[in-house]
Amino acid sequence: MTHAQDARRAIALSSFDLPEAHELLVYSCEDCACPVIERGSQRTVGGSILSPTDPRPWVGAENVLDLRVDDGHQLLFNASGRGGVAVVNKTAHRMFRSAERPVTIAEVQASWPEAADDVADVFAKLSCLDVIHPVGQVPHPEFSAGRVLTAWLHVTNACNLRCPYCYVNKSADGMDEHIGHSAVDAVFRSAVANGFPAVKLKYAGGEASLNHRLMLSMHERARTLAVEHGVHLYATLLSNGVTLSRDLVGTLKAQGVRIMISLDGIGELHDAQRPFVNGRPSFKFVERTITQLIEQDHRPHLSVTITNRNASGLADVVRYALDRDLTFSLNFFRDNDCAATFTDLRYEEKTMIGSLLDAFAVIGEFLPRWSVLGAILDRGQLLQPRQHSCGVGQDYLVIDQRGQVSKCHMEIERTLGDVFSDDPLQLVRRDDTTVMNLPVTEKEGCRDCTWQNWCSGGCAVATFRATGRYDIKSPNCNIYKAIYPEALRLEGLRLLKYATQI
Repeated sequence: MTHAQDARRAIALSSFDLPEAHELLVYSCEDCACPVIERGSQRTVGGSILSPTDPRPWVGAENVLDLRVDDGHQLLFNASGRGGVAVVNKTAHRMFRSAERPVTIAEVQASWPEAADDVADVFAKLSCLDVIHPVGQVPHPEFSAGRVLTAWLHVTNACNLRCPYCYVNKSADGMDEHIGHSAVDAVFRSAVANGFPAVKLKYAGGEASLNHRLMLSMHERARTLAVEHGVHLYATLLSNGVTLSRDLVGTLKAQGVRIMISLDGIGELHDAQRPFVNGRPSFKFVERTITQLIEQDHRPHLSVTITNRNASGLADVVRYALDRDLTFSLNFFRDNDCAATFTDLRYEEKTMIGSLLDAFAVIGEFLPRWSVLGAILDRGQLLQPRQHSCGVGQDYLVIDQRGQVSKCHMEIERTLGDVFSDDPLQLVRRDDTTVMNLPVTEKEGCRDCTWQNWCSGGCAVATFRATGRYDIKSPNCNIYKAIYPEALRLEGLRLLKYATQI
């Protein structure tokens, strides 16, 4: 096909034009209560067929964002729909614009006879992404109930680092075997009682690897219960990455436990936030562990916490991850009592936006095959609409080293009961005394916002800390509004780079 012929074609692309599309959707908020979406649970648009003789009039959806990707392509995204990005070339974009008023496929074909064979396919793709719809059938977001019960298992309160933004009052306390196994039993008891087909365990602390023998024993118990109850099991070790041995990594790999490593910068910028207890730098130890994990083919996910101290180096740490083909997530510092004396951690909007856009430029230069829409937007994401910013109060449990149950790990000391309760999940679901994870429709400043179903009003704990209210928009609202369109453009560039139908 010649270039001139190709230019006359109408082309619409989505993530489902990528090989192994579901494997490339990274839900990577490992260090928070963000909802877990099982692979294959997202709706698909592949294989959708629309007859060229379909008589229905079609019209464009009201809240479609129409963004330039490059000189030849536009990105279309319905912020009031069910999710999904379309990238269209100029011909397909003109077809979309023709639906500003009701139009049939036959009428569009008549307007572009040279691309008549493409019209039905383009309309089918745009319809599945809620960009256009039959007249009278306005698309609406679909909010799926959580199918994965996630548990934060605080296996130790001890840590070999002293990160200034940490919310944990450190001590030498750690779980013992009785509490550890009882915690696992409690999670599965709640999962079965409440009909969850899957469980995700986050082994955390402190530094969870300091109590790795118990952690491995707990995981063996979890694997047994998963088989016994027919429940799918996910697990992640949340680690600072300074002391992981090759043997431990090998065992975790064999048992299917993912590893998340906290990396806040390169060299001194990481060390400024994550020093050892004695103040010595930790970066070289973390880098050694990351290299070791790559060599053992158990690639870690990197979690980057952004504060005023390290924001200037965000682009460098993103480049570091992409150079090694590692997934990563970007998380904004959340103020807490333990960090209250470190006033230099608090960032300004302008600083944060500038640093994020610099990092996005690096992503655009080294585009990964996986989608960044679930990883680079703090507590938000652009993969699937949701009413709540996280799973707190719904499908999330926190269990501390003493077996006490809490609603959120950021408020781990505000306990509601213990693991010996018949159904610990009901303790957090019934609670109205600690953090309130309200639906976004109940938050002032969010109800009419384009992005309401994507940021869901932000972290409830952070908002309350800043405003004294749960029913109000996030203090990071302006940052989210500035970066969401740019993140969508990155997705558009990814589709153009890797789609098989271009």
